[in-house]
Amino acid sequence: MALEGWHHIPRGYGADFDLDGAPWWLRLWFHTPFIDRYAHPRVVARGYAYLTPSPGWPEEQREVPGPGWRLRPSDYLPPGAEYGLRAAD
Repeated sequence: MALEGWHHIPRGYGADFDLDGAPWWLRLWFHTPFIDRYAHPRVVARGYAYLTPSPGWPEEQREVPGPGWRLRPSDYLPPGAEYGLRAAD
């Protein structure tokens, strides 16, 4: 059994989870050791999981994301970050 967001992240993307707007019980569940893996599919399904395209990965080889994932542009910088993702030299 593959759990979305835990065992499986679409090929060609990096995952980020933003739980700021999530209910308290989901945030608690997400940060509880051993049972946190079962929270990841709920986080994805509720729209709190984001995918950012991996730099240097050809677009035609990226997997089509399943329902619930939200896409961020490749030049997205999270708050407080000074540098974005770069392709390996």
